[in-house]
Amino acid sequence: MEKKKLKRFYESQLSEKEIEKAKIDEHAKRAPRPCGFTIHVARGCSGSCLYCYVESKPRPAELSPKALVYSLLLNPRFKIEESFIAIGSVCEPLDFPEYTKELLKEIYLLRNPVQLSTKEVNHTLVRELKKVDTLISMCVPLDELCKKFEPKRPSISERLEFCKEVHGAVFLRPILLMIDEELYKRGLERIAEYTDRIILGNLRLTKNVKKKLGIERLTKSYFQGKKILEDYAKKELDLIVFRSACCSNAYKHRVPCWNECWRKGFCSKCPNECWSKEERRNY
Repeated sequence: MEKKKLKRFYESQLSEKEIEKAKIDEHAKRAPRPCGFTIHVARGCSGSCLYCYVESKPRPAELSPKALVYSLLLNPRFKIEESFIAIGSVCEPLDFPEYTKELLKEIYLLRNPVQLSTKEVNHTLVRELKKVDTLISMCVPLDELCKKFEPKRPSISERLEFCKEVHGAVFLRPILLMIDEELYKRGLERIAEYTDRIILGNLRLTKNVKKKLGIERLTKSYFQGKKILEDYAKKELDLIVFRSACCSNAYKHRVPCWNECWRKGFCSKCPNECWSKEERRNY
């Protein structure tokens, strides 16, 4: 369906007040990030993860799921069927399960590659989450250790079981400086029992995060350690390691990477081989 037809469809479903509200919403004008167009089910989070840069209490989206998708369609940069969509960047989307479920149903109409990141477990959403690139987030895949940093989220055991159930990937984010390399290797071995895909994410150092963790900057040794873990996951455990979230979304949906990582020297070299899909698409 063309973008114009989709907009007319949603205009027939929404009230005049909802339409006007959607027109001034941030989703109608925000530029995409490397992972695609970020969709905010809410802003803020009550998870209290020690390393997290999101510290405000959750405030649910003011738009209904239909109005939010309509707002996205108003964004001149957004292309149906092509633009990547990422849900969960500044909130926990499964803290709002009914809204997220309805939003996913609406987004499916667009046929865009969709990715959702979560630390939560909700078995009533398995059917919906199997259709998207579901990333199960955790800072370290060991139960007792992770609980110190993510006190209000389900155990790693529960999350890994859920990851398997939704055919997801593990988003090991952030890799933490204070966790021993050997512990991370043990965690990677455990992850390999539940999925064949993983992303290794950096620690984002805001002023408050620096204060909470007592870290001023990410040193060269931090990135060297991350590379050691990447090599271990690939060579010893035969995991597919994505260097960025967009690569995982591309792999899940078997399309070329939205961010064109293979052109920028940041390619994950995964089995998706985006460059060959791009060549066929342009043929």
